[in-house]
Amino acid sequence: RAFSGSLQLTTRNVRAFARKPERPNNIVVSDLHEKVKAKEESRKKADVPLGMLKADGTSKRFYKSAEISEISLTDPRSGSLRRSWAVTLDNRSIRTPSSNLLTLPTKDLAMAIALEFDAQDQFILPYTMPLVTLATTALDQMQRPEVRELAVKGMLRHLGHDLVCLRSSEPDDLKERERSVWGPICDWAEKTYQAKVGSSESWLSFSPSEEFLSKVEQDLRARHEWRLAALDHVSGSTGSLLISLALSHGAIDGPGAFEAARLPEDYQVSRWGKIETCGVGGHDLDASDMRARLAAAHVFHRLLPSDFR
Repeated sequence: RAFSGSLQLTTRNVRAFARKPERPNNIVVSDLHEKVKAKEESRKKADVPLGMLKADGTSKRFYKSAEISEISLTDPRSGSLRRSWAVTLDNRSIRTPSSNLLTLPTKDLAMAIALEFDAQDQFILPYTMPLVTLATTALDQMQRPEVRELAVKGMLRHLGHDLVCLRSSEPDDLKERERSVWGPICDWAEKTYQAKVGSSESWLSFSPSEEFLSKVEQDLRARHEWRLAALDHVSGSTGSLLISLALSHGAIDGPGAFEAARLPEDYQVSRWGKIETCGVGGHDLDASDMRARLAAAHVFHRLLPSDFR
């Protein structure tokens, strides 16, 4: 009986324990989310934040090499997994200024960006890394609907004073130069959008047709955010949305975009010479900066996936 009584007591204890209320599912899920969040924060601390780099180029190089690694990420548009490539510095992942992981949609683009990091010497010069700038803009800015909307509206405003549509009334050699360089870009735009572009000899503005504006707007709004980042970059750098669109479609290349964007300045230099700044040609500095920006945008467009319209 003593043994039987002990057994009954033990059984009651087990049953009492079994009847003990479990933690609500929402608390368990909350705890799991907290653990995942803590792990993510810990991983972020080990990553390299691009936001710590000084724009003036006074940040010292702290890594030995840049590499790439293949990862799978969820495509924000389709929701499906997509192969991507992350750039790492000494096996440490890189975070954009908005703390997004620096990942690229193609291996070739990842390698090109890794080369920009590898090319840095004793100090890291952010202004010598245009592909990194384009990628971080696409990741941090163009995926935000309000920023995307502002970018589209800003580019459309360029059409009212687009560089290639504002022609000179004199001298004759400049007018001919504009026709030979800018004319083909306008012809391409008319053929592509099936609408009249137009031009003006007023250096203030001109009024493109509503049909042309509408078709260009449709094109911009349908663009992938990575394409849109490059389009906005070139449009702002050159003062011409048509140059930017032609470059994105492959109608012109980097040197062709550079020639079109620099035509007014190059003509003035041919007539009056270069501006000297501290022993260095000021026009040369501007030209070098423009050439690097347009070459980077051209490479960026060519290395994006074909389904990134």
